[in-house]
Amino acid sequence: MSSSLDYDLLIAGGGLVGGSLALALAPRSLRIGIIEATPPTGTSEPPNADTDSRAIALAFSSRRILESIGCWSTIAPKAIPIHHIHISNRGHFGVTRLDTTQASLPALGYVVRMEVLTQAIYQQLKKFAQIEFIRPAKIINIINNAEKIQVQITSQTHIQTLSTQLLVVAEGGHSLTRQLLQIPVYQKDYGQTVITTNVATERSHQYTAFERFTDTGPLALLPLNEGYSNVVWTVKNAQAPYLTAVNDKIFLSLLQQRFGRRLGRLIRTSKRYAYPLQLLWAQQQITHRAVLIGNAAHNLHPVAGQGFNLGLRDVAALAEMIADAHKVGQDYGSLDALSTYTKWRYRDQCLVTKFTDSLIYLFSNDYPVLSQSRGLGLTALDLIPPLKQLLIRQATGLLGQQPRLTRGLAL
Repeated sequence: MSSSLDYDLLIAGGGLVGGSLALALAPRSLRIGIIEATPPTGTSEPPNADTDSRAIALAFSSRRILESIGCWSTIAPKAIPIHHIHISNRGHFGVTRLDTTQASLPALGYVVRMEVLTQAIYQQLKKFAQIEFIRPAKIINIINNAEKIQVQITSQTHIQTLSTQLLVVAEGGHSLTRQLLQIPVYQKDYGQTVITTNVATERSHQYTAFERFTDTGPLALLPLNEGYSNVVWTVKNAQAPYLTAVNDKIFLSLLQQRFGRRLGRLIRTSKRYAYPLQLLWAQQQITHRAVLIGNAAHNLHPVAGQGFNLGLRDVAALAEMIADAHKVGQDYGSLDALSTYTKWRYRDQCLVTKFTDSLIYLFSNDYPVLSQSRGLGLTALDLIPPLKQLLIRQATGLLGQQPRLTRGLAL
């Protein structure tokens, strides 16, 4: 660690969102410290990166942000484009189809394996001397003063105090720093678990992402390299232990029953992982000289794959606010400056959160009225162009006021 303990910006959490923010601000020559609890691994990827079955569906707006921070050229050769999205409801009529011709974009999104994304971000971070990892370290106390915020950290056997103009909390849904800031959260337990794995399929996916709503929860198959798809299967909590423990043959049979034969026979599966699901929403996202972004501010259900994309749009907006304020010598850690950011992000965050939460209610209940309504809704979306265009803009992350990074412009 450097002998100087004063930073222009401190980021709590060295994951994808925190790392992306540091890269977005790197051209401003700010001294940035990233406080990370896990020790260095000696590789370009963070600890515990799952190199087996975790994948992320990136919205088109996220591609633009990753281009702007210098990561996309590394990611692109291994990113699988989504040219079509097929949305259906198991056992009921109604389907919605989206494709690139309706969006006038080269792709609606991209599927990227987790290790590819993490390696690209961490390799890029190494290029900037003004970005410093402080690890392994844990924040144990926060002292908020008028002009600076002081952050006490414990690192191995000693305690140090760091100071900064702004503390950005990007630690994820279980953020301890958010608790130290005494920011309350709203939590909603869905009673569901998501199971992820990769499957080999008999037929080509033709660069199609499938979202299928079932009686146990939504099921997504996302295109990977030819002949493989990434599975994101939401089930009731009581079903999860069985589905993660059962042998591959039985698992594939049960998955086939839920998904159908749009990709022919499901041939084999990789290791399965299970994660409990809940909605988390911070009841405030800013205090004086501190701001929450990404999952620390809003942890969503994975239906529609919006969580990380929403966090990247937080990054783009916050980086723009900080860069503009820094350029003219204004205090980007003040409540006035941070309020500008939250007012900008509020509509997008609320819209995406309500959209994903409503999908779970609408498609996880078998009430006759709801069953008829969702079938009619899918049919209407498929037949009414303005509704389809609205859904495409939401899915691609291009709805509403866009930060410069999502428009391919420099800060």
